[in-house]
Amino acid sequence: MDEPVTKAIINESQELAATGEQEHLLLDELSPELQRKVELISAIVNAPDSKTERQRIDVAAKELCKCTKTIRSYRDALREDGVVALTRTGRSDKGDQRHISQPWRDLVLELFQRGQKNSRRRNRNQVWLLIQGITSKLRADEWQHPDKLNELMDWYAQKLGCAEENKKSKLNKILGALRKELEAGTLMPPKSHQSVYNIINAYLEKQSRKARHPGQGLEQVIQTTTGDLLLQYTNDLFQADHTGLDLLLVDADGNEIGYPFLTVIIECTSGCVIGFYLGFKQPGSHEVALALRHAVLPKHYGPEYKLEHQWQCVGTPKYLMTDRAKEFKSTHLQQIAAELGFELRYRAYPSQGGLVESVFDKLNKEVLSTLPGYKGSNVQKRPKDAQKHACISVEELEKELVRYFCDHYNQHLYPRMKDRTRMMQWEEKLAEPPIVPNERELDLCLLKRKKSAKVQKYGTIQFCNEIFQGDCLVGRETEKISLRFDPSDIIHILAYTLETANSPAKFLGVLRACDRKEQKLSLQSLKLEQRLIRERGSEIDQTSIFLDALERNELAERKVRGKRKQQRRKEHERTGRSEGLGNVVEFKRQENEEQAKDVPAVAATQKPVKRLKPKRSAKVAAVNWQQQLDESW
Repeated sequence: MDEPVTKAIINESQELAATGEQEHLLLDELSPELQRKVELISAIVNAPDSKTERQRIDVAAKELCKCTKTIRSYRDALREDGVVALTRTGRSDKGDQRHISQPWRDLVLELFQRGQKNSRRRNRNQVWLLIQGITSKLRADEWQHPDKLNELMDWYAQKLGCAEENKKSKLNKILGALRKELEAGTLMPPKSHQSVYNIINAYLEKQSRKARHPGQGLEQVIQTTTGDLLLQYTNDLFQADHTGLDLLLVDADGNEIGYPFLTVIIECTSGCVIGFYLGFKQPGSHEVALALRHAVLPKHYGPEYKLEHQWQCVGTPKYLMTDRAKEFKSTHLQQIAAELGFELRYRAYPSQGGLVESVFDKLNKEVLSTLPGYKGSNVQKRPKDAQKHACISVEELEKELVRYFCDHYNQHLYPRMKDRTRMMQWEEKLAEPPIVPNERELDLCLLKRKKSAKVQKYGTIQFCNEIFQGDCLVGRETEKISLRFDPSDIIHILAYTLETANSPAKFLGVLRACDRKEQKLSLQSLKLEQRLIRERGSEIDQTSIFLDALERNELAERKVRGKRKQQRRKEHERTGRSEGLGNVVEFKRQENEEQAKDVPAVAATQKPVKRLKPKRSAKVAAVNWQQQLDESW
């Protein structure tokens, strides 16, 4: 068909649709009843004379059980509009309760909707009870009295909770429409509970219907908060998001680690997964930075991953889009964007993140749900023994994700064009070779240790209770450096000089864990291993160590007290006098005993000899006099 003719037909169709006129209806398949009806009416239309026409009308009326007037109407309709005119169209309000007026329908739905707010759950029966309470107050003799009608409507507003609301509120408008019905005397409320149930059921069914979005065609337009983006070439836009995985992981010894978080980077033009990061910390800007580093750099995996294809997606994007969460507006992510030369954008609507959300949905259905230890996102359908069967480690899950994204998801047919895969679409839309920055430029995406590390002998440092060594630190003993690392692999960490206000940090080299034979070890696994070692150590019986310390302390205290008493006794023997403790006078026991033997009994009546006060007395400072006296005696 020529293009002008096609445009004319389209314009004519649009004009008819705008005016609401129906130009042509096509009826291809006819039921046996309709086919017989068409044959009878067509015979009447094609009758050679009026007598034959009357006879055929009588036959059609008898066979179709219609009167002759209806048959003539069928004849006229067939002549004017064709076979379509003989089809019986259904009523537009078929299935509705035609005995219920629209204000009452609106009242039923409004009462039901209000009952779902403020943590309430009003059911259909409760709505029917409210309708019964309203209709029980309606009396025909009161409709004609304006004062009683006003009083009745005020009572309704008070009981339904809209008396203090604006007059333009939805419930007040509905009550106003009911008032007009009362004044006109045409009251049509629901008369049974089933009528109320049908109204609410129709509303719920309509709410549950979801029409699928047909897509945008070959052109992709992404709506952001600062304008729309038209995607034409590869690496125009990356999209990042993260989610929690419902899979319980364990370490190499079978100890539970926890449920991980996954951050994914999507290339929007082709839909390929271009990078990801698997961690155990609540995702934020640092996790997005680590996933972005994985996405931008070339990806090299060994034979243990068993990949059938090469993961070729690399390069820096023009835009990176995330949701409008607080962590994505951090200074760290803005600094990375300025360093790599891309612009941060935020989704205008949640639906703009459907591309990355579909990755999470497919990952759950195609990968995680097939592994032991999967608990599922539905709490009601969650298996009770998910922890019992958990046996997947972090390293094993990381390998499964790499294989799935590289060999499965990226190799699926491109949804917009079924003759190529997502990976082929990525290669097809490359306008120029992707921009791959130097690996050192992406060290800004790595995590940084909060405190500086001090270089020890032989070029070693201590980090996470492990010893790391590097030739780049030889000769830098006692110097302080900064460390950067990837939490998914801390066997190797990066050493940098300290950053100052006048000079940036300088890369020194790569450090490796000295006492580790593993080729890869996550920070979470290392912390779990160290925690288990501490727990096993705390279970060992070490009471002998504590008792030995107590016995040694008791011996030391006893020896100190004995030594002090011995020194005090020797001093008393040497001086032969008291310690000069204020008003307390101490006499030597030996002298008292000798005097008691030499003095005769008659001397008891004589006056006692006056004791001379010592010229010099020893000064002893004591805090507790009672303790001092006890020790002295």
